[in-house]
Amino acid sequence: MQIDDILKQGQFKELDLFLTEEMNNYAGELVEKMIEIWESEKSARDWFYTPLLSLEGKRPYDYCREGKVDLVRSLLGRIEAGVFS
Repeated sequence: MQIDDILKQGQFKELDLFLTEEMNNYAGELVEKMIEIWESEKSARDWFYTPLLSLEGKRPYDYCREGKVDLVRSLLGRIEAGVFS
């Protein structure tokens, strides 16, 4: 079975839904800002689950789960302003 066959069967829809729900649960109001910056929910979700140097190699998801939502909000503000640090 090829990967395309698996994707066509929709076996990953539950994972997709779970990741989106987790993002909404932990990032809350930041989700709108992420979608605004990355112009799609998928791109925002990809960023949310990607380790970043600016977060010491952790994912924005990890920071939000640890209650550090303000640090992720600050990072989003810097990205929006064009300050990539």
